[in-house]
Amino acid sequence: MYLYHRDLENAFVYTQVNEFINFLEHLAMKTFMKFWPIILLLGFLSCEKKDSSIKYKSSSDYLSDKAILSIQLYDNNIWVYSTKVCDTCYVSPIMSSTPMISQLTLINNNGFDYEEPTLVSTPTMDHHGNLYTVSRNKMFKLIDIKNYELVFETKDFNFFDFAFDKNDNIWLAGDNGIAFWNGKELQIFNTSNSELPSNIIHGLDIDTSDNVWVALDFKGLLKINGDKWEIIPSTEIPGLSTYSYLNNPIVDNENNIWFNVFMPNTTSSFLKFTGKDWQYEYPNELGNGVLNIDSKGTIWAINSEYENSVFKRSTLTYLQNNEWVNFDVSTIKTKILTVNSDDRKVYIGTTEGLIVVEK
Repeated sequence: MYLYHRDLENAFVYTQVNEFINFLEHLAMKTFMKFWPIILLLGFLSCEKKDSSIKYKSSSDYLSDKAILSIQLYDNNIWVYSTKVCDTCYVSPIMSSTPMISQLTLINNNGFDYEEPTLVSTPTMDHHGNLYTVSRNKMFKLIDIKNYELVFETKDFNFFDFAFDKNDNIWLAGDNGIAFWNGKELQIFNTSNSELPSNIIHGLDIDTSDNVWVALDFKGLLKINGDKWEIIPSTEIPGLSTYSYLNNPIVDNENNIWFNVFMPNTTSSFLKFTGKDWQYEYPNELGNGVLNIDSKGTIWAINSEYENSVFKRSTLTYLQNNEWVNFDVSTIKTKILTVNSDDRKVYIGTTEGLIVVEK
């Protein structure tokens, strides 16, 4: 801070002014330390909405500057969950990263609509065709793009992944263990009150026999069958070491459980468990793989190649009759993040928007 004063020789005045400035700075810092949570919250909430007068030619045009994180297809509707850097947000000097805006976009025959910013996240479907989303410690049932009803709210348990069993109960993976919702009350399980060996969870899913599969942080895999909990340690899973873990469990139509593998001791990051055998899959050898399952139950593998830590290209393959088939994405120059497909089209989410390709 600079002080300009006509009479620079008046040291007394100069000193008094600087002492007053120091007092104000000290007071401001004390105020910030006391109210910093509110200040940060106001910073995030200061994101400006886009000018509603802007007219977009199409949904692809609207989504072109956004990273597409997931795509849900249901009843001729396309639900797209995306995020982008908020270039109009206030950024506090103490924040280490630029705020992101997450949003949900609904595309149908009548055009598209969106909510920005939004409370909801990746839509997930129950056994009755209803869509649900979560926002930290809240679950919502989606009625429409701007109409969703609160199902339940937890207090201190924030969750990011969930799955429905055959009785419409919900299992949740959170930032401090796992939880179970029976429609009336929430039970939370962590290392202090259960057999759970780690409070850090890397996703869960439920197979057709109602077994819950929970990926644990460096601790292997948890299988829950009713009241029976079974830990499958990393040492019993081929290719895993004490520095490896499974994530993103996905159950396919044949009741196989698929996983991404972090730091495997093989050339593949895709692992399938048949219930008896573990099998590494090799759709290609680029590494950095991500698994998706589409609306028809087909498993897709996304791989991204880097050169000197710089993204080079992505490949896309899908499993058909126990063979991996290449899907041509040579014209896509941005990183592929997610994929879904129906009988006619393949929907590809990239770091720079949604791409729709005819089969």
